[in-house]
Amino acid sequence: MADSAGSPPHTQGADSIVLEEEIDPNYVPSEAEIIDYAKWMGMDLENDRDLFWIAREGLMAPLPANWKPCKTKDTEDIYYFNFASGESTWDHPCDGYYKRLYEEEKKKKEIKLKVFLFRL
Repeated sequence: MADSAGSPPHTQGADSIVLEEEIDPNYVPSEAEIIDYAKWMGMDLENDRDLFWIAREGLMAPLPANWKPCKTKDTEDIYYFNFASGESTWDHPCDGYYKRLYEEEKKKKEIKLKVFLFRL
C-alpha cells in the first residue's frame, strides 16, 4: 500500500531505496536462468523445451509503466512498487502474464497433439 504521496510502504520510514530499472540491450539470459524460470512457471524441462522462448522473453521483460524496483535497506531484497496504484509485489509484475502465456501455449500444444493422434 502507498501513502497519500504515492510512496512505497517501506520508504515512509526510509527502509527502502527506489531504484531505476537498467535495461542492458545486450542481455541474453543464460541457459541456467531460462531453466530456473521455466521450472518456476511449471514447465516440464524435457517436454516443454519448445516453449522455453516464453521463459527467455519473460526474463527480458521490462517493467510496465509506473512500476519501479525498490530495495529494502535491511535485507537488500528487491520488490516492485507501482507508483500509480500503490500496489507492491515481490515478483516481477510481468511474471503472471508469462505464466499464463505458458499455460495457454501448453494447452494449444496438447490440443494439436490430440488432433494429430486422433487422425492416426
